[in-house]
Amino acid sequence: MPTELTIEAAMIELNRLKTTERMDIDRERLTAAIDVLKDAARFRIERKPINPTYGNIKCDCPNCFSSVYYATDLFCRKCGQALDWSSL
Repeated sequence: MPTELTIEAAMIELNRLKTTERMDIDRERLTAAIDVLKDAARFRIERKPINPTYGNIKCDCPNCFSSVYYATDLFCRKCGQALDWSSL
């Protein structure tokens, strides 16, 4: 298993692999880089908070279920999930 990659390192790795000859591609590193970027992208897609209480002011994060607040939180403070408050 390759070492943990940051988002920036995963992007650099993918750029390097894209310019490498097909026979030289390290499939394990490519898979790891893709997985890191997919996870990062998943948190940037806004999701609606769940379990509204107090007139929709307090809800739960749809990813980690910690408390999020309508007036202050665009992202979950615990996991970083982007939040969509448009229909609450």
